[in-house]
Amino acid sequence: ESSFNEGWTFVWKGFLTTLGTSILQPLRTLREKPTPNYDVNVTPVPAAVSKRTLWLSVLPSLLVLLYPLFVWLPQAPLLGLWLLVWPWVGMSLIFTTMTQVSHVQQSCQPTQAQSGCWTARQIHASLDYSLGAATPMPEQQLVTALAAGLNAQSLHHAMPTLSCAHFPRVYAEYRQICERHGVTIRHSENVGTAVREMLEYVFENNRPVGGA
Repeated sequence: ESSFNEGWTFVWKGFLTTLGTSILQPLRTLREKPTPNYDVNVTPVPAAVSKRTLWLSVLPSLLVLLYPLFVWLPQAPLLGLWLLVWPWVGMSLIFTTMTQVSHVQQSCQPTQAQSGCWTARQIHASLDYSLGAATPMPEQQLVTALAAGLNAQSLHHAMPTLSCAHFPRVYAEYRQICERHGVTIRHSENVGTAVREMLEYVFENNRPVGGA
């Protein structure tokens, strides 16, 4: 049996998320190739979108990918390499960190004892960070702004029409309401601890059978 932990697959794909969603997945759809691990393409061309329109939507991303190769790499290799890598790897890391840490967590997985209330299930399936009772308000406001409110994922799911600009101001009252109704908010101290907990869960969940 293989001793390879598929958690590493999650990690390296996390470095290429934007490349996959902006170019690779649309090209697979346009070529009508099956989605990996499936017999069919699970994201076909939408009925209201022509293939020509989808092709046109991919062109700006292709330009961002190819422009440094032809313009900068020949005359300034290091700068060209930076301009080639950063838009994809850098933005992928930001996207993966901002979107995945709030759900890919051991504490966010459903259990048989979970409440039948839709809102409670949304809260239980989300992780918040940098919004604890001991977190200074300036830090709450700064992290909320930088994360576009995704650090308050449970609040976003419970009240999706509420602008994230209000999250730091209403979060303490939101926490009290949850406590009053016996709903436990999943919370991590900051984005660093949230990422660590996510990776621990991913690697443990993908640990080879019989592995250490």
